[in-house]
Amino acid sequence: MRLEDVTAELRPRSDWEAVDLGLALARRDFWRLFVCWWLGMLPVVVLSFVFLHDTPILLLLVCLWFVPIGSRMVLFVVSRHLFGELPSWKATFREWPRAIFRRFFFRMIWARLSPWRPLTMAVEDLEGLRGKDYAQRVRLLLRRGDATVVALALWRVALTIWLAAAIFGTGVLFLPHQTGEEWWIALDSWDGSWLDLPGTLMWSITLSCLLSMSLVDVFSTGAGFGIYVNHRTWIEGWDVELAFRRLANRLRGASSALLAVILIMFSVPAADAATTPKETIDSVKSHEDFTIHKVEERAPDAPKPSGGGGADLSWLGVLGQIVLYLVLAAAIAFVVSLIWRYRHLLRGRSVDSGGRLRPPPARVVMGMDVAPETLPPDIPAAALELWRVGRRQEAMSLLYRGAISRLIEAGKVEISESDTESDCMRRVAAEAAPHAPYFGGLTEAWMRLAYGRTVPADETIRELCARWPFSERRSA
Repeated sequence: MRLEDVTAELRPRSDWEAVDLGLALARRDFWRLFVCWWLGMLPVVVLSFVFLHDTPILLLLVCLWFVPIGSRMVLFVVSRHLFGELPSWKATFREWPRAIFRRFFFRMIWARLSPWRPLTMAVEDLEGLRGKDYAQRVRLLLRRGDATVVALALWRVALTIWLAAAIFGTGVLFLPHQTGEEWWIALDSWDGSWLDLPGTLMWSITLSCLLSMSLVDVFSTGAGFGIYVNHRTWIEGWDVELAFRRLANRLRGASSALLAVILIMFSVPAADAATTPKETIDSVKSHEDFTIHKVEERAPDAPKPSGGGGADLSWLGVLGQIVLYLVLAAAIAFVVSLIWRYRHLLRGRSVDSGGRLRPPPARVVMGMDVAPETLPPDIPAAALELWRVGRRQEAMSLLYRGAISRLIEAGKVEISESDTESDCMRRVAAEAAPHAPYFGGLTEAWMRLAYGRTVPADETIRELCARWPFSERRSA
């Protein structure tokens, strides 16, 4: 380890500045660290899949337990790159067996649940300490920043869960509608047994958690290494040592110039030996620049208070009124700006029978525009004409979004933008029961065409148009 080759600024930092340093080191080599993490976990993942492919949750727990193997691979790369040596892939592969088997039982069994793992792992792998020396070194490093390391462990757990949920939720958005519905139904009716959930759902949860663990552990290992480097900088004075080494390098280059200066100084003729030091000092002090000048000034008398009272403080009352008016004006301006900014929340709302404020009617439902001004005046006639010319998807879409628009406008059904077809049917059955049979048949025909690519018969479309239950302004 050569401090001269360090690729970051070594200086005493606060604990959270040290965490930020570690995160920056992880960001610098993120893709290499991410690949190295999965390289270290590869044997665990493969063996777990071979023996536990029928129970993805057990596979996830096994991989979670052996996460320190991937952390060691990340620490190997990030620690060496800090001191100017980016390991080659050949050196990384040579480190692979040591990352798996070095102190296996101590790290994977005895100290697996230690919240100080990101810090103590660096003491094990980088300093190679064992036994009493290891314990003494850890106690020394934990004298400062103990709470930060524990907070980092809690942050790692919370972020892993949040990121896994985000990855899983994002993946669900790209699923077919029927598969997503089946998954949500299975989760709603889940009784605590993982074996009752669909296999595709279990593998999706497992893969989301594995990806989340890898991403979070790369950065948490970098953050722990940043704390470790900061502790050693505080304890061992790395910044001071580095400054002296740089100064020595500069002085080594300037030694010849310093020698020349010394020779010149010795070559200057000596002063007249007959002049004593006292005479030299007296001659210097006799110069006019060292003459002491004294100036006396009389301070003016302080004005006496008139009338026996104190100072006039009436201006403070005026200033207080001005400040009060400014505060009131700022408060009024703030309230007006809030009303203007969120005016769309107050526009078009009405009050229901219970006195509650109704939300504004939806204009887009499931990505379809249901605003009344975007629809033709005679929806059934327009849909029948589209069907006649072969534009069947558009015809069914017009009927369906037209029915939703009329239900929102006339039936006062509170359909929101995020509602699905099933949600719309439940709302219509609860709030506009007379239209529920027609809307149910229309929804079934629309879903068969939209998701199943099953084209309804011509008689079905004619019947839906003929039974249109909403009043229309028939075109001439």
